[in-house]
Parts: sequence; C-alpha cells; structure tokens
Amino acid sequence: LRTVRDPQAPHAIVLEGVDLDLKAGEILGVAGLVGSGRTELARAIFGADRIAAGTITLDGKPIAPETPADAIALGIGLVPEDRKHQAIFAALGILTNFSIAALGRYSNAAGFMAERREREALASYRKTLSIRMASPEQPIEGLSGGNQQKVILARWLARDPKVLIVDEPTRGVDVGAKAEVHQILVQLAARGIAIMMISSELPEVLAVSDRIVTMRRGRITGEMPGIEATEEKLMELMALDQTQEATQ
Repeated sequence: LRTVRDPQAPHAIVLEGVDLDLKAGEILGVAGLVGSGRTELARAIFGADRIAAGTITLDGKPIAPETPADAIALGIGLVPEDRKHQAIFAALGILTNFSIAALGRYSNAAGFMAERREREALASYRKTLSIRMASPEQPIEGLSGGNQQKVILARWLARDPKVLIVDEPTRGVDVGAKAEVHQILVQLAARGIAIMMISSELPEVLAVSDRIVTMRRGRITGEMPGIEATEEKLMELMALDQTQEATQ
C-alpha cells in the first residue's frame, strides 16, 4: 500500500510499500514507535485515508473501501486509538453506543428500531464480555475505561466482522480490565475473526500476538512469529532503517 499526504494533515505519516497479510483466526500484532505509521495503516484499511497505490484483498477478492462505511459493509471494524473522541458518544446511553454501527440489524420491516431485539443483543454481550454497568440507559461516560472498551468491542461483534482492527486496545484501562480485553481478543480470534492489534506497549504485543510486524516511518521493517519474539528483537526491528541510515 501507498497513501498520499493529506494537505489538512501535513505532518501525518505516509505509508510506502506496505505489504502484509492477515489470516482468519489470527492476531497480528503491529508494533512501532510514535510516528511509525501504525495508526495510518489502520485508517487506510478502514477507508478513512486515501490509498494512492496498492491493493487490499479480502477473501481473495480485491476491495477498495473509500470510506469507513464501505469498510463496515465489507466486514471490517475499527476500534480507534482515541476512544473518547473517536469511538464513544459520551453523553448518550450504553444501548445507543452499542447499536450505533448495526442499526439495520435492530430495525423491523418498517424501518423502526426493534428495541427488544436491541436490548437482548446488548444483554448477551453484557454477559459474555462481563460489561459492568447499571443499566442500558446509563451514559457511557459513566463507565470505566475498560467497560467503555468492552461496549465498543460489542458494537463491532454485533456486526459479525471478518476483520477487526484494534488500535491501542488497552490504553486508559486498569490492569484487571487489560487482561480481560486481551482474553476477549484471543476468544474472538478463536472464532475465526482476523484481528490486527496495534500497540505501543511491547509486552501487550508479545502477550497475545500470533505473528508480529514492526513499522518505522510508514514502512514494514520486520516480521516474526509471536512465539519467537522478544522486546529486544522487536526494538531492533523498530529502529532498523534508523540504524542503516546511521551507518551510511
């Protein structure tokens, strides 16, 4: 993949020559320092940034999501890095935040919301993901960071995604909730969902990734099986082209 620079975001990282694959039932960890292009990769796949060259394939067929709506329709979900500003509607209730990405699934033939179906779906995910909340009407801003993240995950699971991209999935959550989120991701992969997990925390990447790629300045600098990876090996790959430049 290659992306183009957005004139409204002149300092954004441009992807160049990114070539990777993501398998069903796998957690692919993407590691890199700030400015490596990790988030830009997620945005490009999700149709939020324009791709200048390259091809994305899903189930062996080329796809070209030009907007997030296109990506969602194709079965791609994104849990963004900035939960507060990009993922939740803070003052709205948990039920609304849960169903916002799958309204069609909770509508009747006349186009009206089938509230009972919507509530039953939330109740199911509340149980399976251990979402701690007072009621479906509770404003989501009143939940802990970990429970907010679980609601966002439930939002996408309600759409039965083929691919789920999670960017900094445990940022702003406590240690206990972090372990729960990790377990949820492992369980989703076991169901056959292809998961791309982007994280700046190397222990997190090492804990749950089946395979890991490293990035720097918009390029892939390395790849290895999760079982063979260590923090030292990943740090070396994350600084690879910097080391090469220093010796030239």
